[in-house]
Amino acid sequence: MENILYKERKITLIVRNRFYVSWLCMILFATSMQQAFAALPQNQKITLDLQNATIKEAFETIRKQSDYIFFFETGDVDTRQKISLQISSESINDILNQVLKGKGLKYEIKNKHIIIKPDKTPQPAQSSRQSGTINGVVTDEKGEPIIGANIMVKGTTNGTVTDLDGKFVIQASPGDILEISYIGYNPLQIKAGTQTFLSIKMTEDTQNLEEIVVVGYGTQKKSDLISAITSVRGKELAEQPVPRVDQLLRGRVAGMQVVQSNGTPGASSSIRIRGGNSLSASNEPLYVIDGFIDAGDLNSLNPNDIESIEVLKDATSTAIYGARGSNGVILITTKRGKEGKAQFDVEASYGWQKLPKKIDLLSTGEYASYLNKIARMNGTTVPYDDPSKVTGVDWQDELFRTAPVYNVNLSSSGGTEKIKYLISLNHFDQDGIMVGSGFNRTTLRTNVDAEVNPWFSLGTTVSLSREFSDISTLPSDYSLAVYGIGMSPIGTAFNPDGSYNYTEPSRPLGRNPLAEALLPTDEKNTYYVLNNSYLQFKIGEHFTWRSTLGIKWNYWREDYFSPRKGSYQEKTNSAKATTLQTQDLLTEHTLTYTLKKEVHSFSALGGFTAQKGYDKGLSTEVSNFANDITGFYDLNSAQLKNSVKSGYHNWGYMSWLGRINYSYDNRYLLTAVARYDGSSRFSPGNKWAFFPSVSVGWRITEEDFMKSQQVVNDLKLRLSYGRVGNQAIDIYSTQSLFSSGSTILGGQEVVTYTPSKVPSKDLTWEKTDQFDAGIDFSFFNSVLTGSLDYYHKKTSDLLWEISVPSYIGQSTQLQNLGSLSNQGVELSLNASFINKKDFQWDMNFNISTNRSKVLSLGPDQEKPVGEHWGGYYSSILKVGSPVGLFYGQVYEGVLTQQDIDAGNLSARPGDPKFKNIPDDPNNSTVIGNANPDFFGGLGTTVTYKGISLNAFFQYSVGNDVMNLNSAYFLPGNANVNCYRELAEKMWTPENPDTDVARPGNSYIYSVDSRFVENGSFLRLSSLTLAYDLPRNLLQYIGLVSARVYATGNNLFNICNYRGYDPEVSLYSTSPILKGYDWGQYPMNRSFSIGLKFTL
Repeated sequence: MENILYKERKITLIVRNRFYVSWLCMILFATSMQQAFAALPQNQKITLDLQNATIKEAFETIRKQSDYIFFFETGDVDTRQKISLQISSESINDILNQVLKGKGLKYEIKNKHIIIKPDKTPQPAQSSRQSGTINGVVTDEKGEPIIGANIMVKGTTNGTVTDLDGKFVIQASPGDILEISYIGYNPLQIKAGTQTFLSIKMTEDTQNLEEIVVVGYGTQKKSDLISAITSVRGKELAEQPVPRVDQLLRGRVAGMQVVQSNGTPGASSSIRIRGGNSLSASNEPLYVIDGFIDAGDLNSLNPNDIESIEVLKDATSTAIYGARGSNGVILITTKRGKEGKAQFDVEASYGWQKLPKKIDLLSTGEYASYLNKIARMNGTTVPYDDPSKVTGVDWQDELFRTAPVYNVNLSSSGGTEKIKYLISLNHFDQDGIMVGSGFNRTTLRTNVDAEVNPWFSLGTTVSLSREFSDISTLPSDYSLAVYGIGMSPIGTAFNPDGSYNYTEPSRPLGRNPLAEALLPTDEKNTYYVLNNSYLQFKIGEHFTWRSTLGIKWNYWREDYFSPRKGSYQEKTNSAKATTLQTQDLLTEHTLTYTLKKEVHSFSALGGFTAQKGYDKGLSTEVSNFANDITGFYDLNSAQLKNSVKSGYHNWGYMSWLGRINYSYDNRYLLTAVARYDGSSRFSPGNKWAFFPSVSVGWRITEEDFMKSQQVVNDLKLRLSYGRVGNQAIDIYSTQSLFSSGSTILGGQEVVTYTPSKVPSKDLTWEKTDQFDAGIDFSFFNSVLTGSLDYYHKKTSDLLWEISVPSYIGQSTQLQNLGSLSNQGVELSLNASFINKKDFQWDMNFNISTNRSKVLSLGPDQEKPVGEHWGGYYSSILKVGSPVGLFYGQVYEGVLTQQDIDAGNLSARPGDPKFKNIPDDPNNSTVIGNANPDFFGGLGTTVTYKGISLNAFFQYSVGNDVMNLNSAYFLPGNANVNCYRELAEKMWTPENPDTDVARPGNSYIYSVDSRFVENGSFLRLSSLTLAYDLPRNLLQYIGLVSARVYATGNNLFNICNYRGYDPEVSLYSTSPILKGYDWGQYPMNRSFSIGLKFTL
């Protein structure tokens, strides 16, 4: 016990030290912020030492010491006036006040522009035109004002900038050339005539504004991209306020299935990109956050911080990550500071959640009648004389509630051309719709980017998060979403004195679901730190060197206590404490070379990366406390120390990588990628593997024969082929492992060690070869854009457990054998139907299909998997068939007396009848398929002036769900409620012509086709109505922008599923068991209102 306490103290010290490191990072960040603010133009200190100098010379001296640029509102500003000044370290305002004092001039500062103007009020345009005054307004193609556009008289220093309404005033004579410019727009030159007012419309510079896509270790123009990559921009994500990043992606990316494992607050999702590639290793994609590889759980990331998400799907895009890219890669880029004055963003929302629908079970009176019917069938005493007078409880009403949720987000960003910063703080708090559950998260993220000089820059990002999960409503021994809601509805939840009712005879073992939900305590606290810093050097005109160093640290602790008081049958109280700490260190170094000469564009990337990490944990279980007072805070007071476990693992990873991009005349494109990976998880001789890929592209619209047509704006064909790997196996799978135990020798207990795993010395990487053929297109001046892809993947050297002789001490061994394929088609469409100044209508749609096939299982042709109660299996792997098949008996209705006599069966009329399958030892066969025929999403946004309506639908067609809850809710289980529909149709002597079997006397353990249901659905995932307040109103209250919105999530779900939701994943981490439902925490339906504004 002293050793345990020592370990607890040591872990506490580690946690404390980690927070010291976090606070040190914050102090360093605060220091950098102080420097950043000091570097802002308005805070820079300027020194002047001028003797008999002109005002123009003074302006030039100020310009050299700051980032300001001078403009002159009119052409008659006399800058030849002389001044003599000696000023040391004064602000820009103090400097200008003294320079212009008594000179008949005044100034105005707008961002980094200083506008010098005569110190008198300009005359109205109609009377001042003779002196050369022109008024005007600058707008974009939609008629929206452009703020900060530069207006210059060509060949002079006379200039101005547009105001918040896009308006300007400038002095110009007839014949002068006005130059109008603004970042991201094509510059204009307009010759001044006799007019006094100009309305100027600027068009976007499509070449410079072309979408940039984040790829592994860099970025590329979308037009040059010849890989299957889908981008989701932060603007699109902002339309759907959700607590988790993975929920933002549901239905939005072609070829990617995102299935939330359950509705527990803070629960993760299962993500599959183009199907699963492994039967035993992980099929989850690789997450890269701001360049940090394998950045961990997305729960620690604030969705408001996201700038963009890129999903890498084909071999060319993922091969740069080598052995960790076989399941696809998700690149998350967070927001960074931008040049400009400090900007403050605030968002707050409040909402409420509820259960979307109830499972249709019997009411109290119906259940009493149901028990009477069973008693009459069995020839026993009818328990209830008048079922309509029986009092009871609806456990779904007791266990579910309307729960609040709120979210607050604060951020500040800004900077100069040299240094930029961003800091954001978020707090999210969600009560679960099941009593006794909840989740909250607080995140803090900061980043700083600094350009020390034109050839050297550096930056850092620090992310901190703390999460708290209350999972008390999810006890380990059973699920309230099954046993709880299905408990007998007869009786009450509380006694007249307010105590819990445990004595209702119709409930097994005296259980009370409400007490079991509220009395235990199960709390989980998680702390997360991610820091990634970089140094970047520009070497000459063509080379860039970049080095990064990052650390990820995670610590979580779960404390569980089940009291004696209130538990069914006053069972023994117990407690458990579990801790886990992980840490990763990552360093990467890349050299990039770029060259563009005439029609040739070439770039090359080479690099080295190394990563190492460890995890260590401790778990303690005790029971039989003298009382419930101390809970899990005094584990030593328990009389029984059931178990103490601890563990430690470490690993290392090293890689060399390279990529070449070549473009000829922007028409013919080539990309080649290679990565050489080494992993400590494998034995010598198998530690290293090479993963290459190549892709080619042809931009047909750049050919001469396409120049004359106006329908097709962009048409690009691309082909790619490559190999990626998977090394997601247990860290010590290639080594001999032993487990500790004990035995009695000489009358004393001694510690023993026995083999726990047969070593697999020759294990190597799973390898996935993938071919992709795609086409990207844009029609009708980009009104309709999209992409179409076909892919085929084959995974070989599958890691699979096979049977081995029992004399070696184990029954199975992990080996490389077997193969698996996936192929499918993906279509993505984006349409901008209407794009007017005051009215816009956009729509996006995607549809995908994936077909998997088991090609080989080594010595086996088929293998039942998914063992359940009593040793029965529910799924099967078969060569030539897809992964995700359900396996069980085929239900054929009810037995008749004729069936019983013909088969000489020991059964009763009305008992379930199953198909005879003589070729299978379990009398079972394939009874369903969890894979959909096709799936996808549909989104639309309609905007009228400041009002916008955004809706997003998600759908899945053709998939089945294994509803294991039916083993509980089918008629006949003792003291258990059941489906109303089946109870009304079940077999009785008076109702023999039915396909619903008579009630049994025990639970149903074997899986049969009654459990398989249609899982197809169409869901309105989100609906958001928003209003952006007018700019001309906001400028009077000091706001840049403001929006109010109302959002509904999961507003309806069209399906034929008996359970709460067909989108479930009981075995969310399993590579082979899909579409299972057993007491899954239901998804919620939520409504929220919010406000966000920018200062």
